[in-house]
Amino acid sequence: MSIARSPEARTSTPADAPPPLLTRSGVPAAALWALDPQVVHLNHGSFGAAPRSTVELRSVLLAEVDANPLRWHLSVQPRREEARLVVARFLGSDPRSLAFVPSASAGTTAVLRELSGGEVVVTDHAYGALAKHVALQAARVGARVVTARVPLSATAAEATAAVLDAIGPETRLVVLDHVTSATARLMPVEQVSEAARARGVAVLVDAAHAPGMLEAPAATTADAWVGNLHKWACGVRGSAVTVLNAATAERVRPPIESWSSDAAYPESFDEQGTADSTGYLASAAGITALEEAIGWDRIRLYQGELVSYGRDIIAAAFAYATGEDHRVEVGMPAPSMALVALPSGLAAQPESAAALRQRIADELGFETQIADWGGVARLRLSAHAYSTSQDFDRFAETVVPALVQWSRSASKR
Repeated sequence: MSIARSPEARTSTPADAPPPLLTRSGVPAAALWALDPQVVHLNHGSFGAAPRSTVELRSVLLAEVDANPLRWHLSVQPRREEARLVVARFLGSDPRSLAFVPSASAGTTAVLRELSGGEVVVTDHAYGALAKHVALQAARVGARVVTARVPLSATAAEATAAVLDAIGPETRLVVLDHVTSATARLMPVEQVSEAARARGVAVLVDAAHAPGMLEAPAATTADAWVGNLHKWACGVRGSAVTVLNAATAERVRPPIESWSSDAAYPESFDEQGTADSTGYLASAAGITALEEAIGWDRIRLYQGELVSYGRDIIAAAFAYATGEDHRVEVGMPAPSMALVALPSGLAAQPESAAALRQRIADELGFETQIADWGGVARLRLSAHAYSTSQDFDRFAETVVPALVQWSRSASKR
């Protein structure tokens, strides 16, 4: 990787540091989470983090299950329906188009099973596990995978054109990330969905990062939209949703066939015998609790301001130490995640990204993400309501000098 030397990068002024987010009652938002205070958490995007009250509610619900399992499983449907209404309102979808699934992967599995030959288009920004799943399913049914190359700096129009150019007469499905994981950018879901569907091509949106990060993200014309609740919506692990339009819902079967498999969607996804619904109920209640305690509009605004500050101050700290430009041009930047270029000695080692992330955690006490894309390793920052500008200041003061030193050591080998 060649990083241009830039005097501007050494003198650019970072965004203003936002004060720590407070609850409506004046308590620091961070007090709502039970995160280890000895660790600086700047990687909410990987596995999320649920507030203490959401985790405790899930424990209460599990205790209720164990106190009388039969009564729980025979009577949980009305409570699941109430949770569906809460989550659908939060995501901007019709409740009848939304079904709960244990993970985004479960939702995409259900949709990808409908693939039966022809071609499927993915982008080179696709989440690794999803890209692998598409390739495996395509191989099973004799379909061909076509990869649309979307430059990191591509605008919405440019990204749309890149995806549409990859569609051919045999294309049956386009798989598109709503918010990309490795590159922390948005994809033009609406533009691609409308144009692809006009050509008779279905669109599946992997929206693992979208719930909570984006306002009403499921209000889309895509045929299928799948999102996690445990990331930016701060639910518990094992809670996600599928949102299917009417035509797709008629075809797609649940990821696990069980008693209600012959029912209409979304009931076909609901009754899975002993499947655990406590995560769905707790996550829905947690969404409501965070609205009451802080307000989701305030959370989203704060996340955007804080990540912009962190990106700028860390890029500036790197630039001061290296004389290189550490800013990364992203065409449609995600509002709650951001990329920063690593020193050249580390950026050229994408195969060591996981090891570098672990070393930062073990030796320096910071949970971050080192994202490998396009043969380049980059620092990916993310934050939520519990994060503060001091977290990013500490990274700039502690981690940046260490990474610069590690880079110089690596370059001497």
